Amino acid sequence: MNSLISADNTLAIWTVIIAYVFFAMYAERHFKWAKAVGAALICLVGGMLLSSIGLVPSVSPAYDPVWTYVTPIAIPMILFDADLRRIGRESGKMLFMFLFACVGTMSGAIIASTVFHNSIPELHKVAAIFTGSQTGGSMNVVVMAEVFGISSSMFNAVYIADILTFTFTLFTLTMIPSIPFFRRHYPVRYETTVVREYKEENELSAGMNVFGLAKGIALSFIIVSVSVAFANFVNSTDAPELIKQLFGQKYLVLTLITVILATVFPKYVGNIKGAQEFGIFLMFIFFVAISIEADLKEVIKIGPSLIMYSFIVFLGILLVSLVFGKIFKFSLEEISVSANAALGGPTTAAAVAGAKGWIDLVTPAVLVGTLGYILGNYSGVFIGNLVFKMFGV
Repeated sequence: MNSLISADNTLAIWTVIIAYVFFAMYAERHFKWAKAVGAALICLVGGMLLSSIGLVPSVSPAYDPVWTYVTPIAIPMILFDADLRRIGRESGKMLFMFLFACVGTMSGAIIASTVFHNSIPELHKVAAIFTGSQTGGSMNVVVMAEVFGISSSMFNAVYIADILTFTFTLFTLTMIPSIPFFRRHYPVRYETTVVREYKEENELSAGMNVFGLAKGIALSFIIVSVSVAFANFVNSTDAPELIKQLFGQKYLVLTLITVILATVFPKYVGNIKGAQEFGIFLMFIFFVAISIEADLKEVIKIGPSLIMYSFIVFLGILLVSLVFGKIFKFSLEEISVSANAALGGPTTAAAVAGAKGWIDLVTPAVLVGTLGYILGNYSGVFIGNLVFKMFGV
């Protein structure tokens, strides 16, 4: 189908993409329905709509900079605050509860893959993406999609299924500490729940300035350049396939380099104001661009199976968290926030903890959720390879 904007009109295509990202972010801040679904999902669905109605082409060289520059630059900027020493020092025992939740994610992915191995195409890629997403949030989805090369239609279907399940999951995890049955059988930190307004972590950054943003962008470009060179070198050797998958993929390498820098030089790297917010903005561009290439009919066709798959992964997280939480005497609030950090990342977990009045859990939520950005990628690689070995799909 011909589009209103031709494939070679790069400026017009980028104008539409940037304007739509702005609309998604504006809507999330001003409309209840948009706040409920989130700007990321609005961007993802919007990309499919923009190409389906024929406004922009589904294939164009204009999208190439998204894969070459935009997405790789975004990831280091989001990870500049990933100081592993601080995470271990300040997260307390919630770190262990978070790790149990991550084990639940991997267990759920294996069980779900066993159930659906005959009905879901690209199964090992789906398993990797769900594992990455539900161990640290949506940023890991991008990395897993790149590492395993999933098709754009399947990527969109997976992400939408993940978001739909996450909405139900978030509600469930938030409600559990208030349910009398659980309160009778688990320790609680708060006798009453105080609901209050709480701004998400990315709304709290103050002091954003041009110099800080320039420093963040410059450092990101350096990290990406070094990562690409290193990954190309590894791929040119006769190293085993697993080594190439771990160290021959630029996204995994740049994640590792960024975390090392953030840990060794926390004052220099971790104090770059506005870097994470700008990184999130770039990720929204990615969501619009990748969904433009998706086949909407294919997404609708495979969606139900993926929703059930994601639901099984969620059950794995919930059951493992509740079992180990009971064994090691974690409070309901710690169980809820830790599982939340695995499923939605640091921003969502901190926002829920703050809104429920669990103020002393806000900082640990941010810290363990940030750790999920790192663990999710490597957990996803492990599970993706394991599922492929088990079922060959």
